[in-house]
Amino acid sequence: MLKAVVVLTGALVVAGCGSFVPVVKIDQQPLEVRNKAMAMPIIGAGQKADYTVVTMVEGNSCKNKMWDPAATRTAAIEQIKFHALESGADAVANVQCGQREGTSTNTNCWELISCTAEAVKLVK
Repeated sequence: MLKAVVVLTGALVVAGCGSFVPVVKIDQQPLEVRNKAMAMPIIGAGQKADYTVVTMVEGNSCKNKMWDPAATRTAAIEQIKFHALESGADAVANVQCGQREGTSTNTNCWELISCTAEAVKLVK
């Protein structure tokens, strides 16, 4: 009986643990918000565009549980776009992503990819 309680408690603790880095569940956002964020343009380093920086944004892709999908650069950039949309921006510029990080107790992720960018307002 004690063994069953210990196993059940351990399973609940592991299942209830989230990552220590902010990750928005994009798939749980309203469809209109998801579509708007995904359609947000990315201004590359070589592109000419007039814009004003609103703020810096960070996006994380974290494989928190063993059964979660792998951390990807694409998912981290989706996070950036979502946060940029929240800040009132209509594009992101100067996206920079770090290397895939392995297991860390600091982040509580099996894998982590973090990206940063400028959330910008395009000058029309």
